Amino acid sequence: MQPLSPQLASELADIVYEVIEPGPRGMVRVDATATLERAFDFDRANSRISGVSGGILPFFQRTSGFALVGRGKNQFEGHHVVAVRGTKTGHDWLTNGNVAVSTSIGGSSVHSGFNQTFGSMRSALDGMLSPRLSSSVTKGVHCVGHSLGGALASLIGQWINHRYRKPVNIYTFGAPRVGMQGFAASSSSAAFVHYRCTHGADPVPNVPLWPFIHAPENGFEYRLDSGSGISIDAHGMKLTAVPGYRNTASATEWSGLRQNSLEYLNTPVRLDYERRMEASFSGYWADKISAALITLLKDAGYYSAVLLQAKIGTTLTLYDMLARTLEKIAAAAANFSSQVRGLLGHMLVFAGYVATRVADLTYSFIRWVFDRTTGALYRAVRQAIDRNEQ
Repeated sequence: MQPLSPQLASELADIVYEVIEPGPRGMVRVDATATLERAFDFDRANSRISGVSGGILPFFQRTSGFALVGRGKNQFEGHHVVAVRGTKTGHDWLTNGNVAVSTSIGGSSVHSGFNQTFGSMRSALDGMLSPRLSSSVTKGVHCVGHSLGGALASLIGQWINHRYRKPVNIYTFGAPRVGMQGFAASSSSAAFVHYRCTHGADPVPNVPLWPFIHAPENGFEYRLDSGSGISIDAHGMKLTAVPGYRNTASATEWSGLRQNSLEYLNTPVRLDYERRMEASFSGYWADKISAALITLLKDAGYYSAVLLQAKIGTTLTLYDMLARTLEKIAAAAANFSSQVRGLLGHMLVFAGYVATRVADLTYSFIRWVFDRTTGALYRAVRQAIDRNEQ
């Protein structure tokens, strides 16, 4: 299926934020450029899809505009597009933080907050897409989103392929991880083409932490800048202080963008405690620490059991179990104790606790290290999302 250009995809991911509230007389506001208008038609009276974001409890939830549906024309005749907005309200943030696990349309384990918001949109999407996608001339659907919108676009793309048996292209900008290994594997079929775009210092693609992983499994990302470390300014679609995603994805061909392989994430990593000062608060080290945790669990024979527990619990219960598991692993053998110590030492330096030494390997201390590590990363994510709202 002919892809959208990076320029068109990033414009769609940006302008869909306009649908959060209805325009005058209920009409959709679409501030599209002439290039986008030549590619897609948007019915301003009937192209806005609402969704519910927020926590599990009803009084924390809010209904607002989330998606925009368009019909292709000219070179995109027979194509359709679903653009989904990212986090814009406090209720949307609760959706991001709702890190329990639920089952997706394809039967894979995914982030329950993302899945809940997608579920609130599905009926309206079905009503709008069914008459459009029933045509034999339909060539496929493009699903686009930034931040939370990228996570939702991934779930919508999987559902469209499952429901309508149409090819899907997915384009995400600064999107978080959506599901576990099964979801990533199912999103690697020939029916899906992923164009996952990131900035080097954007904290949002680093969450939720393991066992959530990016799709497609063993793939690559389009790295749109050379940023390093973690910066709250690196997440926006367009910002005046620094180049946003829309600025850096202005190419007319995907071949003009740099591909960053993710194969290194599957390489065994064992961290030496004496080299912990090499760690830094960066996406690179977030990935490396995750890989070291996976390596340790596999070396000790606990990986499958922990992954199974993750599928039926929440982040809080998972970290409790991880801390207890690491305590057992450390007590089992000297080489495992060394691996646990190296992992915790690097986690502390990553979180900014450079002067804190790993004095013991008890459950309470290990749990404390997990709290400090996740807290540092999620604070940066929240600040980046708040910055994007300005």
